[in-house]
Amino acid sequence: MRHKTLKLQNRLFPSVLFLLLIPGAANATFITWITDGLFEVPTGVTSVNVLAIGGGGGGANGHQGGGGAGFLNTGTFAVTPGENIEITIGLGGSGAITQNNNSIVGLTPGTESIFGTFLTAAGGLVVTGVNQTGNNGSSGGGGAWNGGASWGTPGCAGGSGGSNGESCVFSGGTGQGDYSALLSLFMDNTLSAGAGGAGGTGPGIWNPGGGGGGILINGTGPTAGAGASAFSALGGLGYGAGGGAGGFFGWGSSLRHAGGDGANGLVYAEWLAPVAVPEPGTLFLLGLGLAGLGFTRKRRHIA
Repeated sequence: MRHKTLKLQNRLFPSVLFLLLIPGAANATFITWITDGLFEVPTGVTSVNVLAIGGGGGGANGHQGGGGAGFLNTGTFAVTPGENIEITIGLGGSGAITQNNNSIVGLTPGTESIFGTFLTAAGGLVVTGVNQTGNNGSSGGGGAWNGGASWGTPGCAGGSGGSNGESCVFSGGTGQGDYSALLSLFMDNTLSAGAGGAGGTGPGIWNPGGGGGGILINGTGPTAGAGASAFSALGGLGYGAGGGAGGFFGWGSSLRHAGGDGANGLVYAEWLAPVAVPEPGTLFLLGLGLAGLGFTRKRRHIA
């Protein structure tokens, strides 16, 4: 039994000593902002990884393209403990209101998300006239099926993960390009691309495009607004997603149905928080205890 105790002490002594010599590990910490706020840099933190996505563009009324998702931006920034950084969250744009003609009224782009003076992500864009492409953003809005030969063909879906919106008779909006590598910078949570919204499904030849997909955190996020009718296009999924366009039924109806609102953006930050190192007095007492353990081990060995 005494030999087993000595073996345990032989193993314990260098292990505890090794732990004492580690100057301090670090714990990853994060904050997600979905409303405006203020970030006070914690004690000991000198660097942060940040992602921002602007608000999604609104969907047009009638047989037009879907709203573009808010643009996405990331970076690693040097900060000072105690520094206060203002956070602004981009708002989703408004979908255009219902009209009896091709006029586009009330349609607005998303607004920008901001991390102090360090990082800005612009909002998703919207159409500026009739018979245009889907709208540009981090992922493009889907193009409209407007005037094609095949009746009942759906409008096109919005893009996802930085892709262009799908193209129908009219092209999809332009995305900023594959941004999966930018998302790999973040480790505490899983950041992923949300799906683009499906295109409209009316029986005619005037089906609208879906909104561009935004960003999900651990698989969850808001859904941008769909157009106002049962056959309207859908909004994209995720923070910053674009709204779906409204659609036009035809056949005796002049209504160009309202489009859906874009989703609000977000700002997300991660950093490494240093673990507190024991006070010198604590280290001294632990050292005395270890010294006593070593002395006891030596005496038992001699005995």
